[in-house]
Amino acid sequence: MSVKKTLGRVVKSTNMPDLTKNFSPEQLADAITAKRTGMKLTLVDVSEALSLSKPTLIKIEKGDINVKLVNILKVMEYLGLSFSIISDELIKNKSTIGVSDDDWY
Repeated sequence: MSVKKTLGRVVKSTNMPDLTKNFSPEQLADAITAKRTGMKLTLVDVSEALSLSKPTLIKIEKGDINVKLVNILKVMEYLGLSFSIISDELIKNKSTIGVSDDDWY
C-alpha cells in the first residue's frame, strides 16, 4: 500500500506595484500581496503568525477600506513594509520651487 504525498499550495510571486504613483488602497493591497508572495508565505502562514483571520488578510490584500488600520499595520510590519507620511503641502512646495505662474499655459 503506497502513501500518496500531497504538497501544500505553491505561492506564486506577484509584482510590486509602482510605488512612485499616488497612494491608493489598491496600491497598498498590491504591495502587501507582492511582499507576502515574494517571501513565499501563504495567507494561512501570515494569518496564523499574526493571529488574524484569513478573511481579514484577504480583505487587506483586496484593498478593503473597512479593515482596521491596526491590522494593516501589523501585516506590514510582519512583512517588512512601512509607511512614509508626506504632507501634500510639502510636495506642492517642492514641485513649484523655481516655477512661476507665467510658465503655465
